[in-house]
Amino acid sequence: MFFKIAINNVKRSFKDYSIYFLTLTLGVCIFYSFNSIEAQNSILEMNKDPNYILSLNMLMAGTSVFVSFVLGGLIIYANNFLIKKRKKELGIYMTLGMPKSTISIILLFETLFIGALSLMVGLGLGIIVSQGMSVITANILGFDVEKFKFIISLSAMIKTVIYFGIIYLLVMGFNQITISKYKLIDMLNAAKKNEEVKLKNSFVSILLFLLSVGLLVTAYSRIMKSGINGEVNELAITVILGVIGTLFFFFSLSSFFIQMVQKNKKIYLKDINIFVLRQINNKINTNFLSMTVICLMLFLTISMLFTAFDLKGSIVKDTKTFDASAVIYANSEDENPKDNDIEEFLNTINFTFEPYEQHAFYREYSLDITSENLLSNYFTEQEKIALLEEGFYYNVQPISAMKISDYNAIRKLRERDAINLKGNEVLVVTNSEGKDDVFSNDIGREDIIHIEGNEYTIKNEAPIKETVNIAVPNQLFYLILPDNFNGSLQLEVTGLNVSYEDKYHDESEEKFVNLFNEFKENQYIDVSSASPYGRTWNQMLERNNGATALFVFLGLFLGIIFIITSAAVLALQQLSEASDSLERYKSLKKIGVTEKLINKAILSQTLIYFMAPLGLAILHSIVGISVVDQYFGFQYQSIIVCALFLAIIYGGYFYATYIGIKNIVKNND
Repeated sequence: MFFKIAINNVKRSFKDYSIYFLTLTLGVCIFYSFNSIEAQNSILEMNKDPNYILSLNMLMAGTSVFVSFVLGGLIIYANNFLIKKRKKELGIYMTLGMPKSTISIILLFETLFIGALSLMVGLGLGIIVSQGMSVITANILGFDVEKFKFIISLSAMIKTVIYFGIIYLLVMGFNQITISKYKLIDMLNAAKKNEEVKLKNSFVSILLFLLSVGLLVTAYSRIMKSGINGEVNELAITVILGVIGTLFFFFSLSSFFIQMVQKNKKIYLKDINIFVLRQINNKINTNFLSMTVICLMLFLTISMLFTAFDLKGSIVKDTKTFDASAVIYANSEDENPKDNDIEEFLNTINFTFEPYEQHAFYREYSLDITSENLLSNYFTEQEKIALLEEGFYYNVQPISAMKISDYNAIRKLRERDAINLKGNEVLVVTNSEGKDDVFSNDIGREDIIHIEGNEYTIKNEAPIKETVNIAVPNQLFYLILPDNFNGSLQLEVTGLNVSYEDKYHDESEEKFVNLFNEFKENQYIDVSSASPYGRTWNQMLERNNGATALFVFLGLFLGIIFIITSAAVLALQQLSEASDSLERYKSLKKIGVTEKLINKAILSQTLIYFMAPLGLAILHSIVGISVVDQYFGFQYQSIIVCALFLAIIYGGYFYATYIGIKNIVKNND
């Protein structure tokens, strides 16, 4: 019987449950889609490194727990909204003699019914959406989309059921506690209670608004000046200023806004603008804390989505240099010089190259000077800090050098022309993205450098951007020396670069992957004490793209969750306020206000309420993205995609809320 009553209640209040049901369904759908990624074919192809897969699983598990807390909080909030909306109905049950325990059982069945329905619909939707995510994955990583297969992840399904099952149990528990605390008189008079406006003094509201603007401007200027690499304490102060500024902004916004509009009588007295402004004042002022949280969540959402979409574009920026590279770092204490030479090492293990495997060996040396000796005058203090944080120890690490004959051999492998150097000339080569400006003559760099008392002219006006070896990390820069350089050179690295012939690419790739795996497993330790290391271009892409793709997925996943959470809370607050304001709308109709004007007022209120946190969040995001841009070098091609993504979800909730409020007011006639 209780179950039948619960189903009838849900059917009767279906419009009230629509936002709640939509939120639950989307939450289940996205949660399943995210967790099913690990089973998607494109992800399995992305990186076969067991350590990477383990890290991926741990990261996804941690993110799932975090998201379940966010969704759990949202569902409990939404459930409380429904309970609040039905206070009068529940009070009538109690008036008719129904005990609280019976009401609790009915609510339990209602929650169970809505939960089970949203779980089934959400999983079905998630299975479809996850297939699209697989295609997107393949597209991001440049894999063959033909490898895509329709997959239903049983583990993701079980995980979704368990997580949401726990959330629904918590909701049921909260319902029991909430009902047990309600008094009959409060339930029956719930609709007559209004929220208390917390800020009524106009002078204080203007003062607080100006203070909030001042705090936000200060926070913006501090972060623009220091960047994200500033000291932790300084960053913490900037963040606190931004949060307090946002809090004061929403606390004072509506009162300040009314003061400004009141000065323009044409606008203030037009139609029912007085009613609209008072409604907005009540809503924003009483919910200023949640508006602050929503604004900050939207700020994170916009930043994450923009970064995720923009990083997706950066994946395809890499152009192939070599198909495979390997190195041996020289050990000065090794008595056998052959152990420091990769060519000798390969001969020792009887490794041979096929005719279609073009290759070049080279030697890299260290000089007795550091980058600081040459370039300290051209680095700013901020650049010095940034270099150290990125692992470029320019102040202690000796400069790396290579002879022109070795360098030209590398260029020949890439079908580039050889460069001639005179006996007193050197070249500057870098593969460090974003650091090449410091070597440019544009900053007034001197053309002459001194090495061990001898004077050398830097031949190139700007550094040559070139990857010398794909197996080693970025090098701040290399000096290319003439072959007859007569200074002291300490052998640092011996390297190998290989280019395959396209026709035999797969055979060569398999051969070098196996070789490099044997290096990792130290299979030649009995033959040589050398510790060679190598990787192919595909392995490097898998490693780099894997990390970037993971960031893209996390950005998208958390971004969608935060949008849904923010929009759902705003929608629920608006619907709740609409129910509480029914008597006011009745009064408007009684004095002759047309339905068209009432609908226009509802649209204005809803629009302002949704746009207020979004507007400030966009401003925060513009500052935040411009700061991060110094490190990522955004292309800004993803702005439209990010905006569309935000508009569809956020705009969808806005429209559903507007229609919902219109129906509540209309059906109350």
